[in-house]
Amino acid sequence: MTYFADSKSAGIIMGAKAPIVLVSRADTSETKLLSIAMGSIIAKNIK
Repeated sequence: MTYFADSKSAGIIMGAKAPIVLVSRADTSETKLLSIAMGSIIAKNIK
């Protein structure tokens, strides 16, 4: 979907006490920012 639909991606591992953000050295700065932002939103909503 990233290539065909020109969508954005974020890497998050769920299931721990806090979400784990996955980034690659090859990721763009925008992808890294989206991963961190998504992780912070998820962490805020975990009860």
